[in-house]
Amino acid sequence: MLDPDACHETVDPETREAVLTEYGHKCQLCGRCGPKANGLAKLHAHHIERNPEDVDVHDLENLTLICRACHSWHHQQSEPEDAPVDITEADLAVLLPQDIEILQVLADDGPGRTGGIAGELTADLSVAAVRERLWVLMGLDNRVESRDRQIVDKDVETGEWGLTEQIENSARGHIPDDQQLLLQRMEDEQVRRALERGCNRDDVTGVLGITRRTTFNKAKRAYAYDFPLDAFGRGGRPSADTGADQDATQELMTDEGDEQQRLDAVAEEDESLGRTETWGSPESGSKAQSGDVNEQRTDRVASDGSGSNELQEHLRQAIDALQEVDEAL
Repeated sequence: MLDPDACHETVDPETREAVLTEYGHKCQLCGRCGPKANGLAKLHAHHIERNPEDVDVHDLENLTLICRACHSWHHQQSEPEDAPVDITEADLAVLLPQDIEILQVLADDGPGRTGGIAGELTADLSVAAVRERLWVLMGLDNRVESRDRQIVDKDVETGEWGLTEQIENSARGHIPDDQQLLLQRMEDEQVRRALERGCNRDDVTGVLGITRRTTFNKAKRAYAYDFPLDAFGRGGRPSADTGADQDATQELMTDEGDEQQRLDAVAEEDESLGRTETWGSPESGSKAQSGDVNEQRTDRVASDGSGSNELQEHLRQAIDALQEVDEAL
């Protein structure tokens, strides 16, 4: 396979200029712009196919525009057989090439935080994009019927991602101490179930007041964390038949003074409610990784529980409405 620079050199200057004009001096993979579009990216004319059947190899229809970083990644991307775990055809219907490289990073480097993993990838992906792919990998067994076990998990104590055998304290099925995060997990699972049962996505966005994109992210996160919503009754209230789990859950919902301390670490955000999830304890004198710092926002919810009752009531009403929509189908 030709390296990116060799591929680029086979395009004559006139054709290259035509490709730049056609695509507005913008990488068609990552969106970075070249100098003529007020950007800094070095752009390459990339052949979609090396031996097309219907057009000349250098025809404009067989060319696209990508930046040097994306071009390098395209020609060096990992194949399914390079994965440290078995990947099936069914898995490939859900996974992307960068997911294979994420698995390789976890296998080679061990558990890591989102920003650190992003920094090891050849593809120049944002921390948010890598976190989204980690959700997909963590929830793969819940999305692919033929897969019976996880391949990626997250440590609920440290916030580090790893292959399942590398993680000691699984975040899957965990009921958070933090009320805001608890409500987020409940809402994620409700969205997932509503969509699985055929609820119209636009109805879901209207009921919860969130964007369409957020529903996709919520579903991915729900598949990953597999929150035990059945331990709760209608509208987020503990069920009458949950026994000891009822007492523990009720305590989580009412004892605001016992919320988990919010510390600097990897953050997971809900776009619609501005909630922030933090993990672990900061090391003395150390600084968070740059990618992780960028994940944290100034609009995080106060840890004293202020406003939590209002949020709980809002979510209960929203969940009730979702269930009514589901029952009407």
